[in-house]
Amino acid sequence: MVIDVNYSSWDTSRKFGATWLLHTELGRVRAIAEGQTLYRQGDVHDSFFLVRSGFLHTIVHGTNGGVLLLEIFGPDAIFGEASAFVGEPRYVTARAVTPAVVSEYRVSELLPVLATEPALAVSLIQLLGIKHRILIGKLLRATSASPRERLEGLLGRIAAGSEETRSLRLTHEQLASMTGLSRVTVTRTLKAIAADGLISTRGKGVEIRDIERLRERLELF
Repeated sequence: MVIDVNYSSWDTSRKFGATWLLHTELGRVRAIAEGQTLYRQGDVHDSFFLVRSGFLHTIVHGTNGGVLLLEIFGPDAIFGEASAFVGEPRYVTARAVTPAVVSEYRVSELLPVLATEPALAVSLIQLLGIKHRILIGKLLRATSASPRERLEGLLGRIAAGSEETRSLRLTHEQLASMTGLSRVTVTRTLKAIAADGLISTRGKGVEIRDIERLRERLELF
């Protein structure tokens, strides 16, 4: 099974994101340019987000100057809710890896809504609980995923998404940013994955060729 160290929160929040997608009257929709920072480590504000299209990642800047790739978020993922509700500084920086569209929700504006829509409140409580449970496992697995596992993990989750998501042709540089690998390692690993017929690397970006096999390798379906 592919190790899902960077995708746990994306996988987890998909089923909760559906509830929020139905409430189009809530929040505001924002278009985020590739490379744009949504919020920075240390920021304090009461917003959290739901990804409607595109991909974002969160990174942690260490005191020694190192950077840790913590999470990758794709369509239907909810993120940023913990700091938004407790009013504490953000412990990560969130940045768009591709052009993205997100819904932004302000806790101060949502509180009256949550009182009358308990399903929304319950979905956030469940999401927070599950994220905390997976954190320890994520830390334990952080160094065990091979480059191929990381890339197949990302590509498999893209294959599991909508047709619009699957049609995205991510570049080697974007894939490197989303998996915490060097561009050289990504290029070498993609060649091996392409040799198995799962993807095509011809032209601009990577094209998914065998959706079902990538899904099977994730054991998500």
